[in-house]
Amino acid sequence: MEDLRYIYSVARVRVLETHLLKKAIFLNVLDAPTLDTALRILADTGSYSLDILNIKDAQALEAVINTERQKLERLALELFVDHFLFEAYIYLRRDLGKSHSLIMQAKSGFLKDFIRKFIDLYNIKTFLRIHYRKESIENLKTNLLEGGHIPEIEFINRFGKALNGFYRGVIQDGIRQIEKEGNFGVLERDIDDYLTRLMQPAKYMFFGPEAVFGYCLAKENELKRLRLLLLAKINNIARPLIQERLTLSYA
Repeated sequence: MEDLRYIYSVARVRVLETHLLKKAIFLNVLDAPTLDTALRILADTGSYSLDILNIKDAQALEAVINTERQKLERLALELFVDHFLFEAYIYLRRDLGKSHSLIMQAKSGFLKDFIRKFIDLYNIKTFLRIHYRKESIENLKTNLLEGGHIPEIEFINRFGKALNGFYRGVIQDGIRQIEKEGNFGVLERDIDDYLTRLMQPAKYMFFGPEAVFGYCLAKENELKRLRLLLLAKINNIARPLIQERLTLSYA
């Protein structure tokens, strides 16, 4: 159903999307020989202020990232015509159950499907962490969230059993890495990539809140990728370790 109240917001989003960083920029930052070179690459894009050139350590990086996140939240408050959807976006990383209850009030079937799949991925990650830490089934029951497409009972029934075929089509590389090394980093990347692919159709929606939601999540993920890359430069972390965790770009 088209929501004409969002025409102005979507028009702004279409302009903002042109300033999202492309994959090539992230790869250039990844390949930069020094932190200063990486920062210059980012400054030259015009997507960030020249203040980014003043980053010298992790503390300065966190200050810049936090400032950008605050700017994004203020922008989101302007763009969401429905305040409850602004709240749903804010709660998405802080209280997923609350975000779900808010989004389910919307008329958008796209956003409702998105939040249900988001909960599925949260529950899959929760199941895997509890499984590999050999925690109790009671802990699993306590931490699973309602509202996803996958019934909670399905996770409970699989607890303690072999994971052959366990949702590998969704997060295959991540599960393989957990089985091999007990490393959840690739799983986090797979989940972020899957959510990005779910939101990408919003780039072609012109009359509702979906485009706003999609842009805000894309910008948030961009900041997450930049933090990862620049921390690697600050701490001289090897390129392969960072590349395997570099998430998909929305742009």
